[in-house]
Amino acid sequence: MTGSSTASAVSPTRGLWAVARFAPLQVAVLLVLLSAGGVLETGRLTALASPDVWRHLSAGTWILEHRSVPHNILFSQDAQLPWVDSSWLFDVLTAVTVKVIGLRGLPLLDMAFKFAIGVALFVLARGARRRFWSGVVLSAIALYLFAGFPLRSSIASVLFFAVALTVITEFRSTGRQRVLYFLPPLFLLWANLDIQFVYGLMALILLLMAEAAEVFFRRSPTECFESHRLRISFRTIAAVTAASIAATLCNPYGFRLWGAALRSVSLFAADFYIPEMHSLRFRQPQDYVLLLLVMTAFFAIGRRHVRDLFSLLLLLACAIISFHLQRDAWLVAIAAVAVLAQVLDDSASEDARGFDVPSLTWVLPAASVAALIVLMVAFAIRVPADRDALLAKVSEKFPVRACDYIRQHDLPKPLFNTYDWGSFLTWYLPEYPVAIDNRTDAYGEDLTLGYFKLAAGQVPLAADPALSRASTILLEADSEMGKALSILPGYKQVYLDDQAMVLVHGN
Repeated sequence: MTGSSTASAVSPTRGLWAVARFAPLQVAVLLVLLSAGGVLETGRLTALASPDVWRHLSAGTWILEHRSVPHNILFSQDAQLPWVDSSWLFDVLTAVTVKVIGLRGLPLLDMAFKFAIGVALFVLARGARRRFWSGVVLSAIALYLFAGFPLRSSIASVLFFAVALTVITEFRSTGRQRVLYFLPPLFLLWANLDIQFVYGLMALILLLMAEAAEVFFRRSPTECFESHRLRISFRTIAAVTAASIAATLCNPYGFRLWGAALRSVSLFAADFYIPEMHSLRFRQPQDYVLLLLVMTAFFAIGRRHVRDLFSLLLLLACAIISFHLQRDAWLVAIAAVAVLAQVLDDSASEDARGFDVPSLTWVLPAASVAALIVLMVAFAIRVPADRDALLAKVSEKFPVRACDYIRQHDLPKPLFNTYDWGSFLTWYLPEYPVAIDNRTDAYGEDLTLGYFKLAAGQVPLAADPALSRASTILLEADSEMGKALSILPGYKQVYLDDQAMVLVHGN
């Protein structure tokens, strides 16, 4: 008894010493985890190659100038079409950032979101508490899967979905109902940043369904107290869910935002022509890593002796969405991290936890501050401040030189353009309304599908009204459509470089 008491008396001290001994290493590892994505961005400047970010920038600039949100599709030849700018707050954030520090603001915004996502994933994976190393591994895997994620409004959904699942798992682990009260304000902000707030509501509704099932099946008299607790918990979740749904209606468009949300998750025939709307093709390493991560999460749920209906429903729903849409592959990655972290935390015994040294409370703040310093230094050194240098980087992806030629020579309107360049043209060449861009929800099925059939050579050139009335045509240099138009009477090629060609249609 004496030896046992002595051992237990000194164990807390030994445990604290073990934690303190590993703290510098933990700070260093976490520093690399939180800063790696941002440092890579300063060299690659992938934010300048994102097609979507230019639409956010042009719309945000318009909102700042007019101090209102648009209700019709801006910078388009079909300006009479109604449009719900579901990411209006993200647009404003993008425009303000660029207005303050110029085009450097786009890489900076991307770095900020990647840093925040890294912190959110680490916390979701329980790395800030008892399971530091498993938290680092799970976060690193998820961040690897998100490495090529473009700068657009859905990057806010990646962050907010991780935060929402953190709140939900904290409630499920501790039973503290007050943590759920953070969700309605979260959804209030989320609904104004990106349309994919519906995925967060999906997770909350699945939690409500799981709790309802628990209440329904616990009817034994011996479980009376537990049933009473579950009923109270169910009522709290129901109230929070209702409040969160109501919070999403607090936006400039009201109920119209939900109509846009439903259209964003609907299937269209034009999706066949948009690669990111396809199912996963398993042609790159990230796809196989994602599959392995999801399979591991399902296996972890299956081998548990405790029934966990919420984790199963969440992982199943997210897997169906993510494997069907490449665009939303991030969804199941975050769900898998949450499920694996929950399983590891619940199933680990006290002895097993000794293999995963917990972190001190100051490790995450210290690593975060250090990562921010590293990111600011890297940004100041590696991201050029000169606008021309940044535009040269942009021109690697978008037709900057061709647009300059169109503007300098005051080529006639209207313009016909390719789908991939439409969003960029709304910002760089706003005086020429575009024929098409990636706001497919506003253009509708007929216009979008008509363009893609034309580009694929499935319909005659004269069948597209936008092309027939166009006076200036901006296409890729190797475009089959451009080659066909250049030999037709009435069309004259006036510009050509290794990226784009410009033709003029004379009447």
